[in-house]
Amino acid sequence: MIFHVILGATLATILLQLVWTRNQGLSMERIVRICLQNILFIQWGIGGIFVALPHIVSPDSIANFIGWPAGSPFQLELGFASLGIAILGVLSLWLRGNFWIAPVVAQSTFLLGAAGIHIQDMREHGNFAAGNAGPVLFYDIFIPLVALILLIIHLKYQWTSSE
Repeated sequence: MIFHVILGATLATILLQLVWTRNQGLSMERIVRICLQNILFIQWGIGGIFVALPHIVSPDSIANFIGWPAGSPFQLELGFASLGIAILGVLSLWLRGNFWIAPVVAQSTFLLGAAGIHIQDMREHGNFAAGNAGPVLFYDIFIPLVALILLIIHLKYQWTSSE
Protein backbone atom coordinates (compact mmCIF):
# COMPACT_ATOMS: atom_id res chain seq x y z
CA MET A 1 0.00 0.00 0.00
CA ILE A 2 1.22 3.48 -0.92
CA PHE A 3 0.84 4.80 2.63
CA HIS A 4 3.36 2.28 3.96
CA VAL A 5 5.83 3.06 1.17
CA ILE A 6 5.60 6.80 1.83
CA LEU A 7 6.08 6.35 5.58
CA GLY A 8 8.98 3.96 4.97
CA ALA A 9 10.64 6.45 2.62
CA THR A 10 10.15 9.22 5.17
CA LEU A 11 11.65 7.20 8.03
CA ALA A 12 14.54 5.96 5.86
CA THR A 13 15.34 9.51 4.74
CA ILE A 14 15.31 10.75 8.34
CA LEU A 15 17.65 7.96 9.42
CA LEU A 16 20.01 8.41 6.46
CA GLN A 17 20.14 12.17 6.96
CA LEU A 18 20.91 11.78 10.66
CA VAL A 19 23.64 9.19 9.96
CA TRP A 20 25.25 11.05 7.06
CA THR A 21 25.40 14.32 8.98
CA ARG A 22 26.17 12.91 12.44
CA ASN A 23 29.38 14.97 12.54
CA GLN A 24 27.11 18.01 13.01
CA GLY A 25 25.91 16.56 16.31
CA LEU A 26 22.62 15.04 17.35
CA SER A 27 21.02 17.81 19.35
CA MET A 28 17.30 17.59 20.04
CA GLU A 29 16.79 20.76 18.01
CA ARG A 30 18.50 19.21 14.97
CA ILE A 31 16.65 15.89 15.28
CA VAL A 32 13.30 17.69 15.51
CA ARG A 33 14.14 19.87 12.50
CA ILE A 34 15.21 16.90 10.37
CA CYS A 35 12.13 14.85 11.35
CA LEU A 36 9.74 17.72 10.66
CA GLN A 37 11.46 18.65 7.39
CA ASN A 38 11.14 15.09 6.11
CA ILE A 39 7.52 14.73 7.18
CA LEU A 40 6.78 17.94 5.31
CA PHE A 41 8.82 17.20 2.18
CA ILE A 42 8.74 13.40 1.81
CA GLN A 43 5.56 12.32 3.66
CA TRP A 44 3.28 15.22 2.82
CA GLY A 45 5.00 16.78 -0.21
CA ILE A 46 6.24 14.00 -2.48
CA GLY A 47 3.95 11.39 -0.88
CA GLY A 48 1.03 13.79 -1.02
CA ILE A 49 1.44 14.13 -4.78
CA PHE A 50 1.26 10.33 -5.15
CA VAL A 51 -1.89 10.28 -3.01
CA ALA A 52 -3.52 13.26 -4.76
CA LEU A 53 -3.01 12.11 -8.35
CA PRO A 54 -5.26 9.01 -8.18
CA HIS A 55 -8.10 11.23 -6.93
CA ILE A 56 -7.58 13.33 -10.07
CA VAL A 57 -6.93 10.67 -12.72
CA SER A 58 -9.02 7.79 -11.36
CA PRO A 59 -11.61 9.26 -8.99
CA ASP A 60 -14.13 6.44 -9.28
CA SER A 61 -11.66 3.73 -8.30
CA ILE A 62 -10.53 5.79 -5.31
CA ALA A 63 -14.17 6.30 -4.26
CA ASN A 64 -14.67 2.53 -4.42
CA PHE A 65 -11.51 1.98 -2.37
CA ILE A 66 -12.84 4.31 0.32
CA GLY A 67 -16.24 2.64 0.18
CA TRP A 68 -18.04 5.69 -1.16
CA PRO A 69 -20.23 5.98 -4.25
CA ALA A 70 -18.42 6.55 -7.53
CA GLY A 71 -19.36 9.33 -9.92
CA SER A 72 -19.08 12.27 -7.54
CA PRO A 73 -16.94 15.25 -8.58
CA PHE A 74 -15.96 15.40 -4.91
CA GLN A 75 -13.06 13.01 -5.55
CA LEU A 76 -11.64 15.36 -8.19
CA GLU A 77 -12.00 18.34 -5.86
CA LEU A 78 -10.31 16.37 -3.09
CA GLY A 79 -7.46 15.52 -5.45
CA PHE A 80 -6.79 19.16 -6.29
CA ALA A 81 -7.05 20.24 -2.65
CA SER A 82 -4.62 17.48 -1.69
CA LEU A 83 -2.29 18.50 -4.50
CA GLY A 84 -2.26 22.09 -3.24
CA ILE A 85 -1.31 20.95 0.25
CA ALA A 86 1.34 18.62 -1.22
CA ILE A 87 2.87 21.57 -3.06
CA LEU A 88 3.19 23.35 0.30
CA GLY A 89 5.08 20.29 1.55
CA VAL A 90 7.44 20.37 -1.43
CA LEU A 91 8.04 24.10 -1.00
CA SER A 92 8.97 23.51 2.64
CA LEU A 93 12.30 22.10 1.48
CA TRP A 94 13.31 25.62 0.40
CA LEU A 95 11.01 27.82 2.47
CA ARG A 96 11.64 27.32 6.15
CA GLY A 97 11.07 29.05 9.47
CA ASN A 98 7.52 30.22 9.98
CA PHE A 99 6.51 28.93 6.52
CA TRP A 100 6.43 25.44 8.00
CA ILE A 101 3.38 26.47 10.01
CA ALA A 102 1.29 26.60 6.80
CA PRO A 103 1.68 23.00 5.60
CA VAL A 104 1.44 21.58 9.13
CA VAL A 105 -1.77 23.48 9.90
CA ALA A 106 -3.30 22.82 6.46
CA GLN A 107 -2.47 19.12 6.28
CA SER A 108 -3.22 18.42 9.95
CA THR A 109 -6.62 20.10 9.68
CA PHE A 110 -7.37 18.15 6.51
CA LEU A 111 -6.20 14.75 7.81
CA LEU A 112 -7.68 14.99 11.30
CA GLY A 113 -10.95 16.17 9.75
CA ALA A 114 -10.82 13.26 7.30
CA ALA A 115 -10.21 10.88 10.22
CA GLY A 116 -13.33 12.21 11.94
CA ILE A 117 -15.35 11.66 8.77
CA HIS A 118 -13.99 8.13 8.37
CA ILE A 119 -14.86 7.28 11.97
CA GLN A 120 -18.35 8.74 11.56
CA ASP A 121 -18.80 6.73 8.36
CA MET A 122 -17.77 3.55 10.18
CA ARG A 123 -20.19 4.22 13.03
CA GLU A 124 -23.17 5.36 10.98
CA HIS A 125 -22.84 3.23 7.83
CA GLY A 126 -20.60 0.33 8.86
CA ASN A 127 -18.06 1.35 6.20
CA PHE A 128 -14.97 -0.67 7.02
CA ALA A 129 -13.45 -0.51 3.52
CA ALA A 130 -9.64 -0.47 3.50
CA GLY A 131 -9.60 3.15 2.32
CA ASN A 132 -11.89 4.21 5.15
CA ALA A 133 -10.95 2.10 8.17
CA GLY A 134 -7.60 0.60 7.24
CA PRO A 135 -4.11 2.05 7.59
CA VAL A 136 -5.31 5.34 6.12
CA LEU A 137 -7.17 6.04 9.36
CA PHE A 138 -4.01 5.47 11.38
CA TYR A 139 -2.02 7.81 9.12
CA ASP A 140 -4.80 10.42 9.22
CA ILE A 141 -4.46 10.62 13.00
CA PHE A 142 -0.89 9.64 13.91
CA ILE A 143 1.19 11.63 11.41
CA PRO A 144 -0.59 14.99 11.99
CA LEU A 145 -0.26 14.62 15.76
CA VAL A 146 3.47 13.89 15.40
CA ALA A 147 3.89 16.82 13.00
CA LEU A 148 2.03 19.21 15.31
CA ILE A 149 4.19 18.19 18.26
CA LEU A 150 7.37 18.52 16.20
CA LEU A 151 6.26 21.94 14.92
CA ILE A 152 5.63 23.21 18.44
CA ILE A 153 9.05 22.00 19.58
CA HIS A 154 10.70 23.39 16.42
CA LEU A 155 9.11 26.79 16.91
CA LYS A 156 10.13 26.78 20.58
CA TYR A 157 13.75 26.26 19.55
CA GLN A 158 13.43 28.87 16.82
CA TRP A 159 12.00 31.46 19.22
CA THR A 160 14.55 30.60 21.92
CA SER A 161 17.45 30.90 19.47
CA SER A 162 16.30 34.30 18.20
CA GLU A 163 15.99 35.92 21.64
